[in-house]
Amino acid sequence: MDMQMIASLFSLFSGEHDTHAYLPLLISSSHEVKSVLREGCSESDVRLCYLVASIANLRYVQIYGAREKALATYAGTIARKSDSEHQARFAEQLVNSYRNLCRDLLTESQAFLLSVKG
Repeated sequence: MDMQMIASLFSLFSGEHDTHAYLPLLISSSHEVKSVLREGCSESDVRLCYLVASIANLRYVQIYGAREKALATYAGTIARKSDSEHQARFAEQLVNSYRNLCRDLLTESQAFLLSVKG
């Protein structure tokens, strides 16, 4: 998989410009996808870059949503639930779209995507 392309796509999806800071998230997402590739499928298929970047973006949104909620609770204010929920829903839809695009490359058991709804 082309990590430079994945980083560029992650930047596009997340709006983050310093993708180097999120390299562990990108690598982790890459390993998630590699673990469910069908035998004999090429890791160089460009569609996988989009899937990996969308998963990394979902994890990014989940991390920052949890952080905002914790900060709001700590500060004694009410968390703005709707903003993080909308972002998470969009990020989930993005993952599902790219998963469908890669359907022929993935095994039937796609456990990593079950955590999307969690």
